[in-house]
Amino acid sequence: MSIVKFYHRHRRKIIGLALTLAIPAGLIAGLMTLAMPGPSENNMRTAAIALDAYYRDNPPNGVWEYQGVRIVDQKRVIVDVHVSVVPHATVIESRNNRIRYSYMKLACPSKNMVVDNWTSDVRVWVNLNFHGKTLIEAACPKQKQGNLFIS
Repeated sequence: MSIVKFYHRHRRKIIGLALTLAIPAGLIAGLMTLAMPGPSENNMRTAAIALDAYYRDNPPNGVWEYQGVRIVDQKRVIVDVHVSVVPHATVIESRNNRIRYSYMKLACPSKNMVVDNWTSDVRVWVNLNFHGKTLIEAACPKQKQGNLFIS
């Protein structure tokens, strides 16, 4: 008997079995994501303070203006950066989102800085804007050992 004939003969049983197994698996996966603890409020505040100190000493991309850090929700800290150089802003604005993301990574904190110790469990987002218009808002890529980005 071929697989096609077997499927046509028993398709109702196969579909029922798949649904019976998929629903509990989905519920278990959902409960596992809810059970994973996020960073605490103290870790979020500590990360925001460390990022604020880092960006006050090291302006993003060397010439862009750091505007501040804000805690948005349980797992995100957003760094607001104003692209103050007009040619940079026009180039970023004219590109697609994938290229904008590569420009946004220039504003992310580097791996070898002390700030990485304080932001290890917090997701750092960067909001690049130009005169009130958001160019891109995205998460900084996670870094692994060896200073290579994982995108």
